[in-house]
Amino acid sequence: MGVRANVIDGKVVAESTPTYEETKPGDSLGKNAFLKLLVAQMQYQDPMEPVDNTQYVSELAQFSALEEMQNVSASLDNQNAFGLVGKHVIIAVGSSEGNVTSEIAGKVDYIQMVNGKARLAINENMYDLADLEYVVGDDYINPDKKG
Repeated sequence: MGVRANVIDGKVVAESTPTYEETKPGDSLGKNAFLKLLVAQMQYQDPMEPVDNTQYVSELAQFSALEEMQNVSASLDNQNAFGLVGKHVIIAVGSSEGNVTSEIAGKVDYIQMVNGKARLAINENMYDLADLEYVVGDDYINPDKKG
């Protein structure tokens, strides 16, 4: 965080500059970030050639459509997670964060929703759905069993 000074009523007044949120790969652009970008765009536009209002409305509509598609995608991911109950899977622990620490194999006992995200219960431990590496077929687990 830096310091910047303003002159108010002939006196120098120091104030903190705003802090910025660090983004990580895979982070999505949220509403607040979009609104900050929109305000900055309006603030720094050329007064001799202002941007047409319809362009702002168009950008907002595109952003809303993108956000809704992300919501549908997350909902489908969570719905698919419930179909994994009873199936054998392999989890690459930490792969969603880019640092695989180990692989876990086991049967999904149940699904738990935490903050809108599905977590898989395997061998009495919880794992992120995003760390799912493979779904293993029953024929692979029990090759002697004929269906």
